[in-house]
Amino acid sequence: MIEPVDNLLGSMFAGCKIMQKLGQGGMGSVYLARHEALDKLVCVKLLSPELAREERNVEFFLREARSAAKLEHPNIVHVYNFGQENGSYFIVMSYVDGKSLADIVAEKGPLSVDAATFIIVRVMEGLSHAHSHTIIHRDIKPSNILLGMDGQPRIVDFGLARSINEEKQLTIAGEMVGTAYFMSPEQGLAAKVDHRADLYSTGATYFYLLTGRYPFEGKSAIEVIHKHISDPFPNIIVVNPNAPLWISRFLEKMMRKKPEDRYQTAVEAIEDMKRLMAARKDGTDISTERNIEIPEISARFAKEETPAAAGEPAPAPLISDRSMAESFKRHPPAPAPSPVKPILAAPANLKLQMPRLYNSVKAAIHFCITFAALGCFLLAGAAGKPGADPAASLSSPLALSPVSAAIALAAGLALIIWAIAMKPRKFTGLHAFFMLAVALSAYAGGIYVPAPETPDMVSKAFFCFSTALQNMFSSSNILIYALFLYLAASKLAFIDHWAAKTGAALIYALSLFLAYSHFKSGLDIVPDKASMLLTGACALAGFGAVFTQKQFAVFFNPVLFFLAAHALLAVMFAAPQIAVITENKIKEETVRVERLNKEANAKYQAGLIAFRDAVPEYDLEGRPVEKRPPAPPEKAQPAGPGAFNQAARAEYYKSLASNLANNLLNTAGLVFIALFLCLMANISFVEEAFFAGEKDVDFIGYKARDGGLQ
Repeated sequence: MIEPVDNLLGSMFAGCKIMQKLGQGGMGSVYLARHEALDKLVCVKLLSPELAREERNVEFFLREARSAAKLEHPNIVHVYNFGQENGSYFIVMSYVDGKSLADIVAEKGPLSVDAATFIIVRVMEGLSHAHSHTIIHRDIKPSNILLGMDGQPRIVDFGLARSINEEKQLTIAGEMVGTAYFMSPEQGLAAKVDHRADLYSTGATYFYLLTGRYPFEGKSAIEVIHKHISDPFPNIIVVNPNAPLWISRFLEKMMRKKPEDRYQTAVEAIEDMKRLMAARKDGTDISTERNIEIPEISARFAKEETPAAAGEPAPAPLISDRSMAESFKRHPPAPAPSPVKPILAAPANLKLQMPRLYNSVKAAIHFCITFAALGCFLLAGAAGKPGADPAASLSSPLALSPVSAAIALAAGLALIIWAIAMKPRKFTGLHAFFMLAVALSAYAGGIYVPAPETPDMVSKAFFCFSTALQNMFSSSNILIYALFLYLAASKLAFIDHWAAKTGAALIYALSLFLAYSHFKSGLDIVPDKASMLLTGACALAGFGAVFTQKQFAVFFNPVLFFLAAHALLAVMFAAPQIAVITENKIKEETVRVERLNKEANAKYQAGLIAFRDAVPEYDLEGRPVEKRPPAPPEKAQPAGPGAFNQAARAEYYKSLASNLANNLLNTAGLVFIALFLCLMANISFVEEAFFAGEKDVDFIGYKARDGGLQ
């Protein structure tokens, strides 16, 4: 009797303490456990009781487990143990703390060229090791590749999914379609399958990582596999114009219809990838050109190619592929055309220099969309007016002009969503932050900017915008420029190029200078040397971090160093002013205490005189009534300097905030800030559109470098 898997939690099974259930699939259950002998976390996979009733499934399970246990490679999940215990068939394998590539693409969208290439090279290295041991995976796809927190991809379900569940995959639509997207033509035809089928599936996986789409799509598994067999390979440049040309060439050879026309080994594919990448870096490859696939021309080329020789004996179908073979007997696919060789020496008038033009047009459209969104939020804010508190002010547009404000807000939100949808990486935190800040700044600017009474919100919005432009070079906006330059330098600081880093250092220095000018303006104050030295030390450390750091670091970070330098500048000039306010308060308190003491002493002296001049009084029995002179008053003491310093600090920062707020309102500074933030959002878009594939990529916590492909 097979033990119910629900009773395994907390128990010992096959030398492992079961800790947590990770998932449930058609093949069985997977648990997280701690291997007592190895003292490490492992995965325990159990064959489902339904499959275990068939001897054939058990034989496949154990046979493939033995094969996978022979493999020792960092990019393949290692099998530690397998067998039967308490009537359950199990496999104990290494635990990977990470996500599958399918989940990553579903969450974050297509990967960059560097990240996808890094992963595929490591996958092919793992496949090369497996193929050297005569083991074929036969089900390479994104969901069977896990990306660990160390950034290394690892192949899972090695030889198990297709072998154990083959017939179920052919009958269950969801299971079959999931595999069919990455299935080689020979697998779809139930022909003899060797290691070159894994290379085809790897190419399809590479295509998916770069585009977020399958090479061939259809409404059913039969339609998808039919396209794998008969349709020409799609040009990836049409789907992802940012992909370099060498990837199109590489994928075209990886996914040729006939196995003998593909790369013959994973090592050969890796070496050719290195050659193509080296050619691109040396400038010998036309990597900036893009091919446009024209179906009519492709069809003509396909017809002119010599078809496969007729009369070739059809290979005997595999037992596990019997239902698929019968399906294709009833609906035979068209003969697969030979792969069309790319035309490299096309006439000059047919070569389209796409990427820069394409990205430039997209950047221009994004610029128009974001500034139109700014205008919509400014219009919405202009429908309101300042209220008694911020909540009343921000809700005033919807209260005073609900229809007009709602339409403007909806239009602005729609434009922001459109701008995000245009991005190669879709939603990213930095771009979304900039756009949200643009919306809030423009909306608040439209409400708070003091404007003459106007008959409509369009006139008020125009007044706000023109006021912001007129005060662009006002001295009160110096701090806004310093903030903008700081943000721009922070964008450049991590670009691994000497020109970008030099520019970042200069812009940081200019930002510090503007901040210094703003805080020093109109003040006859000399900051203390200790504060000056500390600020200079932070700035020097920031310059050092700019030129040494290539990616975000927690501690040695130019962004944090220069943020600290700006904060120290503010404190450096605030301290003397707070000290002056404190001194004035102490003087005022001293004068007040002296006045109180004088008043109390005068009252005391008057009491003494009255006591001396008083007429003696007697009680009813004739005895004199005893009177006491007034007690001397207690001398008032001023409060300690700490209280005055705290009060002076609160008064200074309140005054500073009030002055800053008045400047922002009187000069339409909020609208000016919105313009700057909108420009930063467009800089982020341009950086992503033009340079996303040229540097290391950090996605959901995973680092990817092409260190192995230098």
